[in-house]
Amino acid sequence: MTSIKHIQTQIGTTADGVWGDKSRQALKIVINGGKIITITKNISLNELLASNTAKKHNIDNTPNQTILQNLIDASVNLYQPVREILGVPMIISSGYRCPALNKAVGGSATSAHMSGFAIDFTAPKFGTPKLIVPHIVRKLKEKGIGFDQAIIEYPKSPRSWVHLGYKHPSGKQRGSSFVIG
Repeated sequence: MTSIKHIQTQIGTTADGVWGDKSRQALKIVINGGKIITITKNISLNELLASNTAKKHNIDNTPNQTILQNLIDASVNLYQPVREILGVPMIISSGYRCPALNKAVGGSATSAHMSGFAIDFTAPKFGTPKLIVPHIVRKLKEKGIGFDQAIIEYPKSPRSWVHLGYKHPSGKQRGSSFVIG
């Protein structure tokens, strides 16, 4: 299973499981250098941290130890299983958002993105979010895989997306699905 030590090995720091300033700096350097840091077979730390808004506003979106562990847990226990359920690539448009980034994008003050527990994605090769959400909710429930939210965001827009939450920032997994917009 992926761990902080696994991430540290990939970025060339001491694999001691302590995610401090040296590990955070090394992560920034290797990601800026183009290295892909894998969490699972199909999910990378790069895509969970990427943000054009953060770049534009010079916002440091590097996770602390708790957030990194949340990103790993959510990827292993929900995002990778959803990727396997869909059978096609997921294009993650938003993953972790530090508070400054969340504010810059107009995110909710209680957003699970700030805890490392949510992603927004599309999977065009599978279909629209209106097709994706009911399918993944049914399959996740059949497999007994917990999740917090699967939301179809702005279904009338051609830029509609799926918001997938692993846990609420409180730690709850409500298993809810609905439409926003």
